[in-house]
Amino acid sequence: MTEPVSTGNASRGILGQLAKMDGEPTGTKTYGRYLWQAKQAVRSWLSCLAPSDSPLAVLCERNEDIALIYESGFRFAQLKTRDRGAWSGKSVCDSGHGIDSLVRTYKSARAANLHECSTFELWLEGPMSDRSDTVKFFENPSQASDEIKKKIISLGLPKNQLEDFLKRLMIRAQQPAQAHIDAVIIRQMAAIWRSHSFPELEDVYQRLLETASAAQAGHDQIGSIQRLINHPLSPSFELGWLDEDPQALTMVMIQSLTPPLDGESDQQLLERMARGESTSMLELKLRRAGATEATIQQAHALRAQSDVVRQLSSASRSDPAEEFEQLADRVLLHARALATRVSLNGVANPLAAARPAEMITAEILSDPSVGQLDRAGLLDSDTVNLYGYLCHLSDKCLFPWRSA
Repeated sequence: MTEPVSTGNASRGILGQLAKMDGEPTGTKTYGRYLWQAKQAVRSWLSCLAPSDSPLAVLCERNEDIALIYESGFRFAQLKTRDRGAWSGKSVCDSGHGIDSLVRTYKSARAANLHECSTFELWLEGPMSDRSDTVKFFENPSQASDEIKKKIISLGLPKNQLEDFLKRLMIRAQQPAQAHIDAVIIRQMAAIWRSHSFPELEDVYQRLLETASAAQAGHDQIGSIQRLINHPLSPSFELGWLDEDPQALTMVMIQSLTPPLDGESDQQLLERMARGESTSMLELKLRRAGATEATIQQAHALRAQSDVVRQLSSASRSDPAEEFEQLADRVLLHARALATRVSLNGVANPLAAARPAEMITAEILSDPSVGQLDRAGLLDSDTVNLYGYLCHLSDKCLFPWRSA
């Protein structure tokens, strides 16, 4: 996605000014258009998870249908559906067809001194006309024909602001159709969580869509932004002030509703735990490595069983710490070698690459010789108990269930 015009750095000043912008009340919408907008909000919200150049939050029905917040500024997007036909440069300038709303938002942003760090975008379902004036206008609004410029001025834009508005205007036709947008989003999610099945992704998508729909129906227009004025941002641009906003979709929120990313560090997983998203580091590591719910529940049960045996064994020995340390070394050495083998076999077996935790679990539990690792009989030399012990070690951040 194209970033907004940068001001160099983020400051609470520009966000404070956002609170002063006039908002346009949301009119009556058909359910289909309303739902399509919510799905577009989910698409934008997912982009918050991108490793770079990603928005920090998405606001729904705030000044425009969607507003994306970046460290450097804002993207205000007006979304329009179309059942048939193509969009022309002239038609988008008609009343109620998008440009008029963006003109109002531009004037409001200009009054709040935010226009220089913002873009104003029209997202259109369906194709654009192949007329040369439309093609030129959509590709580069600054090349609008005189007739289109006159129509934009007639929408209430001062003539001396036209050039600046067109420079910041973006028109994005051919947005995913209402009939196909679900599939587009699921494909986007599959690229983010490559180890998760289609049904799992559908469950996550439903949670995200319900949350985005609720954000659309929020009522608090500027309260959280006004609170920001009294609570300056930290140098890292913390957005905690948005977490209470009913119309905001933030990074913290999407992380709480989605599985861990493949590249998340242990520190990030610990932060998830601190927010109460999971019961253990073991569970988060298993999820990150593609474990199914059944495998996660089995891991918890076998870990608990192994813990009982470990405690009884420790109580019956005078100095079990060194023996368990040696056992841990052998179990981890075996598990890491197995994870490396699973990774190397991933080229021939895509399932192994996508779900290493599943493959490692199956390999260990189906191999009775694993019991030989327990030379001192600390865990009764039992394969199942040793698997549970590996789960214990993983919970201590010693095994990631995938190749390092």
